This record gives sequence, structure tokens and C-alpha cells, in this order.
Amino acid sequence: MKDLQRIFAYLGPYRKDLALGAFLVVVESSFEMVIPVLMAGLIDTGVANGDVAYILHKGIQMGMCALLALLTGLLYARFAARASYGLGARIREAEYAKVQQYAFSNLDHFETSSLVTRLTTDVTVLQNAINSGFRPVVRGPVMLVLGVGLSFWMNARLSLVFFVCIPILAVALFFIMRKVAPMYARLQAAVDHVNGVVREGLVAIRAVKAFVRGEYEAEKFSRVNGELMDTSRRTFRYAVLNLPAFQLVMYTSTVLLLWFGGNMILRGQLQVGELTGFLSYVMQVMNSLMMISNVFLLLTRSLASARRIGEVLDETPALTSPPGAVKEIADGSIDFCGVSFKYRPEAREYALSDIELHIPAGQTVGILGGTGAAKSTLVQLIPRLYDASIGQVRVGGRDVREYDLAALRDAVGIVLQKNVLFSGTVRENLTFGSDGIPDEQVRRAAQVAQAEGFILEREGGYD
Repeated sequence: MKDLQRIFAYLGPYRKDLALGAFLVVVESSFEMVIPVLMAGLIDTGVANGDVAYILHKGIQMGMCALLALLTGLLYARFAARASYGLGARIREAEYAKVQQYAFSNLDHFETSSLVTRLTTDVTVLQNAINSGFRPVVRGPVMLVLGVGLSFWMNARLSLVFFVCIPILAVALFFIMRKVAPMYARLQAAVDHVNGVVREGLVAIRAVKAFVRGEYEAEKFSRVNGELMDTSRRTFRYAVLNLPAFQLVMYTSTVLLLWFGGNMILRGQLQVGELTGFLSYVMQVMNSLMMISNVFLLLTRSLASARRIGEVLDETPALTSPPGAVKEIADGSIDFCGVSFKYRPEAREYALSDIELHIPAGQTVGILGGTGAAKSTLVQLIPRLYDASIGQVRVGGRDVREYDLAALRDAVGIVLQKNVLFSGTVRENLTFGSDGIPDEQVRRAAQVAQAEGFILEREGGYD
């Protein structure tokens, strides 16, 4: 539950919408619970005595209660939607902002497909929990308490049926929830696997086609998709057991009430209207229990998603700017002083070992080596994309760990091996590294890259 509490802390300004929605559900339930009392009076007094005026009076009261219940229900839907989608937006923003703070070593802890699922599917599960689950969370207990209380008020003897039926249903639901809870975590992991295979296949689609591996990739997707289907089927096979358990208890209690209530009517201890109203309360109490059981199912799945989202939010960025960080880089000199590096602390071997390298400012240096010789790794230590495991990397005579991260990385220009184009205009892509670059400089960069020709051929040119 701590994971859910942590997630709901992101409600922020939408707390008022949720509180108002809860109030409206209580009002709606109260109006509905008055209707059986009015109906009992209508039958026992109005119908029994042929009093048409009394029947119309009670009928109008019942209609007003139903109309007011409908209006408050519609208002609740509006506030619940604002709260659920507002919460989802704030969680996604928080997750995305957190991921932007990650170092490369943090990103190594998560599969890309898993991060996508945690930003989308898991957040949607939480939104659905509020949209579909918050109303029964409030309505179920209210109807349960009011229904049991009013049924006791109408006839205490008949109400003893509740003490037999409710514990049986509660035990059945407990065992169902206990079985289903761990299955939801496995279900979300299966979604991760499907997303991972889809992403991999789409990103590498040219290689797949070039090597005629479409059939192999289709088989791989079929395997993980089948795993997701099997996991979903096992999960929901147990999850839907709450419905037959509920129906068994509801119809059993109805039969018992009709049996005992009918005998009481024959003995003159109960009126027909009272039994009719009492049966209405039984249905409402049982429906409230059904709502509560469905809420537990939603909560069980929400807990799995909340835990996965919490893992993203709780991940501590491996690299941060130190207190009083230096924001000015004196010059472009670079020094590697006894540097060794490995990607994971538990790795057996270092990717770089005992590197001693001193590059004065203004000097051009070429680093040669075969594929996998850690050339890129060496360069990534300069703007502190990773931290050296042993030794120091110095820029401008200072340890890179003394600098403000943004200032250090802004001072290091990097041309990546693999080109990446972001959605947007050509100009936005060319100026991605810095804002406010003059148009002439943008054009000069395109000319040097031999790109201006095809850019100007496009409609809108740089825009």
C-alpha cells in the first residue's frame, strides 16, 4: 500500500476533484438507499389501502431520489475523470523527468521496452483504477453500512441472514485475491517482453529484411505473444471467480430470505412491502460487496503497476553535480590519471585499465583501436557520461566530478557515430545542442555537412 500512497501523492491540485467526487458518491448512494423504504410504504400503505394520492406522493418522492442520484452520479464522473487523467499526466511527467536525470549506468538497470511500459501501460492501469474503481471504493462501504443498518431497522430477525452469507463471501474473495495478486506482476512483465520484441524488430527492420529473417522474428514474436496470452488467461481465469462466488451467495441469501420472510408473512409477523424493501436492501448490500471485490482486483493490479512506477521514481541518479559545483572550464586540456573503468561493479574485467593520457588544450588526438576496444568508453568519461571506477579524469586541470554536469557537458561537443533525427523541423534538429544559434551559423553547419542542397529542395527548407 505504501507504493499506492506514494503514487497518489502526485494528485496535487486534483485532490479537490477526488474529494468532491467522493462526496458526490456518498450523496448518490444515500438517495438510492432511501428508495426501498419509500417503496415499502407505497406497497403496505398505498397499495394495500387503495390510496392513490399516497401512491402518487411516494412515487414522486422515489422519482426525485432517482433523478438526484442520477445527477450526482454524472457530476461524479466529471470530477473523477479530471482526477484520474490529471494524476496520470503528472506521474508520466515525473517519470519522464526522472529518466532524463539518469546516468547511462541507471539506464542499464531497465530495458527500454520496460521503461515505455512503465510510462504508458502501468500509468493507464492506475488511471483505470481511479476512473473505474474510486466510485465503488466509496459507494461499496456506504451502501454496505446503510443497507445493513436500514435492513436491521426494517426487520432485525431477517437481517441475521447477513451474518451467515457475508463471512462466506469474504473468505472466498480473500482466497481469490491471494491467488491473483502475484499473477498481475507476471502479467506486466510479459507485456514488457512483448514490447521489447516489437521495438527490437521495428528498429532493426532493415537488417531483418536484408538477412531474410522475417520468419524467425515472427516466430520470436509469436512466442512472447503466446506467453502474454497464457499469463493473461491464467490470471483472469482466477480473477473472474469472484463473480460466481458472489452470485452463489446472493441467490442463496435471496432464497433464504424468501423462505423465512414468506413464513413470517403467513404468520402475520411481516408485511409484503417490508419483505420487498428488505430484498432490495439485500441486493444493494450484495452489490456493494461485489463492488468491493472488484475494487480489490483493481487494487491488486494497481499495486503491481505502482510498484513498477515506484522503481523508476526511486532510482537514484548515479551522477549528480556536487555542492558548490564549478561552472567555468578554464581550458580544453584533458588528463587521464591512472584511469580504470568497468560498466558494472560486479564485472570481472575492466573495459579500460591504467590509462595515462595527457592532451594539452588545442591539440588534436586520434584514438585508434578495433571494434570493442573501448574507444567510445574512453571518450564518454570526458563529459562524465560515466564515472571512472579508479583514478581521475581532469578537464581544464580539474577533476570532472567537481564540475556542474550541465556546464561540463555543454563545453564538450560530441558528434555521435549513429545519426538521430528527432520529430520536428530540420532547424530544430540542427540546433538541438543549444538554443539561440543564428541562422547563418545553422546554414554554415548544413553546408559543411553537405546537407543544404537536399534541405532547400524540401518544402519549407530549414522549417
